[in-house]
Amino acid sequence: MGTESAGHRLGQVMLHSPYLRLAVLTAAGATVAYMIGSALAIVDPVPAAITAVVATRATFHHAAKEALFQVIGVVAGSAVAFAAISIIGFGPATIAILVLASFGIIRLLQVTDPRSAPYAAMAVAITVILVIGVQMGPEGALERFLGVMVGGACALIASYFTSRGKPVGRTEVELSTIQNELAELLNDVAQGVQMTLTIDITRGWFDKAVHLRDETMRVAVDVEDVRDHRRWSPAIHEFDLRELERQLRATQVMAARVLSITSDINHLITERPTAGKSHELSPLARVFAAAAATIADPTNETAASETSVHQALQAADDTAAMVMLGGLVGHAQRITRLGEDHEDDTRT
Repeated sequence: MGTESAGHRLGQVMLHSPYLRLAVLTAAGATVAYMIGSALAIVDPVPAAITAVVATRATFHHAAKEALFQVIGVVAGSAVAFAAISIIGFGPATIAILVLASFGIIRLLQVTDPRSAPYAAMAVAITVILVIGVQMGPEGALERFLGVMVGGACALIASYFTSRGKPVGRTEVELSTIQNELAELLNDVAQGVQMTLTIDITRGWFDKAVHLRDETMRVAVDVEDVRDHRRWSPAIHEFDLRELERQLRATQVMAARVLSITSDINHLITERPTAGKSHELSPLARVFAAAAATIADPTNETAASETSVHQALQAADDTAAMVMLGGLVGHAQRITRLGEDHEDDTRT
C-alpha cells in the first residue's frame, strides 16, 4: 500500500514538474537504448545510450531536429574522418578535423538558426568522435553508427512524452489561462473602484498585471519557437498555428491594456490618495466589468453603457483627471472591441 502511494505521489510530481519529467524520460530512453544495443550484436550500446541522452528534448519537434542532426552529421562527419585517417592516421590532428568538419556541415546544411548552430555542431562532433573511435576499423564504426540510430529513435519516443499534448494545444491552454487571470484581475478592479482604494490594493493589481504581461511575453517566445520548428513535427499544422498566433495577438493587447489600466489607477492613488476615498472611479466599474467579460469570452456581447462613461468623465474635477479617466475608458473599450473583431473573424 505504501509503495503504491509513493508511486502515485511520484506520478503527480512528474506531471507538474517538467524538469523531473524530462530527467526521468531521458534516463529511461538512455536505458532502453543501451538494452537494445546489448541485445543486438550489430549495435554498440554505448553510442546508443549517449545519443539518447544528447538528442532527448523537452518537445518532440526539437528532438526530431536533433536526431536528424546526429544522423546526417555522423554520416558526413564519418566520411571526412575516414578520409583523414587514410591520409594522416588517427591522432590529435584528426580530432581537430572532425570538430571543424562538424561545424562546417551544420553551417552548410542550414538546418538550424545561427544562434543554436554552434551547439548543434558540438553535439554532432561528439557523436562523430564516438562513431569513429580510437584506431577502429569500418566494422566497429558501423556498429556505433547503428547505435546512434537506435539512440535517436529512443530519444524521439522519450521526447514525445516529455510534454503533455500537442505544441499548439499546450500553448493555447497557456494563453487561455492567462486570459482567465486577466479577466479575474479586471473584475477585481471593477469591484474595487466602487470601494475605498488604498495604495496597497492598487499596487497589488499593478504587480499582478506586470506578471501576466511577462507571462504573455514568455508564451510569445514559445509561439515563435513552434513557428520556427513546425517542419520537424507532423503534429503542427499551419491552420492551427495561424489561429494560435491570432489568439496570441489578442492576448497581448489584453495584457497591455490591463497593465495600462492598473498602472494609471496605481499612479492616481499614489499621487492623490483622496481619490480612493471619493469614489471618483466608481462610474467606470461597468466599463471594466464589460472588458473583463470580453476577455473571459470574446463572443460575449456585454458592453458598458454610454451613460456610465459620461458619468465617469463628468466626475472629473480638472483637465488632468479627465485625461486620465478618458485613458482608462479608452483602454477598457479597446479590450471590448476585441470581441467585435473576433465576431468578424468568425463570420469571415
